[in-house]
Amino acid sequence: RMQEEKDTSDLPTMSAASFSSCIRGAPVIARRDARAIRRTVARVPMVTRANADIMSEVGTAVLTDGQLQGERYVASNRFRLQAGKGPTFEKRWAERKSRLANLDGFRFFTLMRRVEGMGGPPKPADADEEYDYVSLTIWEDKSGFDAWRTGEAFKEAHGGGTIFGFVEMLVSSMMVLKGGPKPAFYDGLLPVVKPPPEDTPWKAVGGWRDVKADGVNPLDTDVYVAMNRFKVLTGKEEAFEQRWAERESKLEGMDGFLTFLLLRRDALKAEDGYNYSTLTVWRSKEDFQAWRESSANSAAHSKAGEAEPMFDGPPSPVMYEGVLALLSEKGA
Repeated sequence: RMQEEKDTSDLPTMSAASFSSCIRGAPVIARRDARAIRRTVARVPMVTRANADIMSEVGTAVLTDGQLQGERYVASNRFRLQAGKGPTFEKRWAERKSRLANLDGFRFFTLMRRVEGMGGPPKPADADEEYDYVSLTIWEDKSGFDAWRTGEAFKEAHGGGTIFGFVEMLVSSMMVLKGGPKPAFYDGLLPVVKPPPEDTPWKAVGGWRDVKADGVNPLDTDVYVAMNRFKVLTGKEEAFEQRWAERESKLEGMDGFLTFLLLRRDALKAEDGYNYSTLTVWRSKEDFQAWRESSANSAAHSKAGEAEPMFDGPPSPVMYEGVLALLSEKGA
């Protein structure tokens, strides 16, 4: 019998052919003889080699001299789920083996569950379907992320570093995911970070959270995450970043505020067109709503209409409930 299902977590997207070939072969491994198992093992490395370097999916952005320097590095993976599979997906994450919080350069992690609300312009009829979940990890810089993705900790969290563990994840993912995961990487600009309160229950005191999950009910929410995504026109990147660098913000004085970053996509070209996004983390939805209704929010956006056009379409807000949050002593 197959072992308990494991999540595909931060695995990159693979081709449909390589994915389906693993799915077809893996369910009958236990019934094959030793010679057949050896044949299966011989085929699997073609999949792992094709996805050994997840950065090859997107490339690395080329910056101008006038653009801001990154002060964080943010790695994310986006997932679309089959209907009703959210609690199952969260259970896999809760039960995975990970020592993420103990790694050099780690600052923050949460698994983000998309929620509706907060308005925004209607999406065009031909717009891509939103992702249901996003894993998000903030690192001090790219070197910490690179060390993680090429080290033993990555293998442990993705099937234990064995071929059979990797195959099992591919098999189980077909029962939960709708298509493959899609990675996205960002430079984190202009960080505003509030040190975590003493009573924060999800400080990174261990490698991973000990959270009970039954696979039936959603996990309790730890944080509320608001993002606003932008399609900045080519040649307007410097002006856009400078606008944010010069704006007046009073986020640090707001109750429940934890973290802000301006995210710049680290890719030769963002496949969804969103090359920038804001990321704001709050203790709760109520704290976020209080900020939206405050004079501090009005002041921060008071000059938005005065700037020259620099967008290909309106901004696109998206909101999440963050579960399984981990936070370093320094904050994000």
